[in-house]
Amino acid sequence: MSSRFTVVLSDTDNDIKSIQYSLWVLGLVDKGGAWKKGLNNFHLVHTGDWLKKTNPKKEVISLLSNLQETLPDKAEMFILNGNHEVEILQKVENYNSLGLSSSELDFIRNQDIMHVCDNNLFIHGYPTFELLRLLAHVKDETGCMNDFNNRFRKAFYEGEYALFREKEGMAILGDLRQAQAYYRSQSSNSQTNGEKISRLLKKLGIDTVIHGHRPNMMVQQDFEFKFEVPGIRFINNDNKARLSKLGATVVKEDGEIIFVNMREMYWSGGEKIYRKKLKKILKTRKKDLQPPVAQTQTEII
Repeated sequence: MSSRFTVVLSDTDNDIKSIQYSLWVLGLVDKGGAWKKGLNNFHLVHTGDWLKKTNPKKEVISLLSNLQETLPDKAEMFILNGNHEVEILQKVENYNSLGLSSSELDFIRNQDIMHVCDNNLFIHGYPTFELLRLLAHVKDETGCMNDFNNRFRKAFYEGEYALFREKEGMAILGDLRQAQAYYRSQSSNSQTNGEKISRLLKKLGIDTVIHGHRPNMMVQQDFEFKFEVPGIRFINNDNKARLSKLGATVVKEDGEIIFVNMREMYWSGGEKIYRKKLKKILKTRKKDLQPPVAQTQTEII
C-alpha cells in the first residue's frame, strides 16, 4: 500500500511519553494518546528497543498493542524487535520471565525483525552481509523480502534449536559493536564489506537504510556511512528520545527526510509553531483530515 508519509521511532527504551509526545507533535494522536479521527494512509515503524531489557514495562506493550489494534483503516504499523527484545526472550528461555505474561511474550515474538517499503530498509541495527544474503534468497524464492520475518520467527524463536539462544545469531540482527570497522574491513577478494553490501542492497532495490541502536549526540544522523557503504543512504534515528521525549524521522512520499527532535523545535520557535509547521507538511491539521463517513438511516418500507 502506498503511503503519504512514514513516521519512524527508535530506541524509546520503556518510555511511553516519548512515543505519545512524538506522535502528538506530528498531529497523529490527541492529548490522550488516541489516533485522531480522519487520518489518511500513513506508515508507522518502530525500529526496535521499545522495551528495556532489564525491566520491560507492561505498559509499553499495552500502549503499542492498543495503537496496533485501533490503527486507522488506511494506515499500517510495524514494530520491529531490537536486541533488547531478543535479549528479553533469551532471559525467558533461562527461566526468568521478567514479570511478563505469556500473552505479552507472544506479542514480542510476533513482531518483525526488519521491514522493506519502496526503496527503504528499516532495521534495528546495521545490515550485515549475512542478513542481506538471506533477504536476497527470500526475494528470489517468494518475490517479497518481508517474507523473511516469518522465516526468522521459525528459525530464531521456535523449536528446540532456536538460533536466538546463541549469541552468534545476533549478527543477523545487525547487532554490531563497531559498524564502521565492520564496513571498512576487507574480505578475501580485497573488497570491503561495505562495498559488497552496497552492491547487494542496490541489487535488492534498496538505497536507504533507516535504523536505531547506536545514539548519535541527541540528534539524528544522515548519510552515516557515505564513504564506507557508497551509494547507500544510512540514517541513524536513535537520538535518545527517552531522555528528550521527542524523536522521529519522517519519510515523505517523494523520499524527502524530516528529522523531528528538540533542537529542531527550538530553532522553529517553540512547540506551538513547530507542531503547526509539521502538521501543515503532513496534512494532519484538523481541516486536512477526512471527516468520518456519516451514517445514514434507510427507511424500511
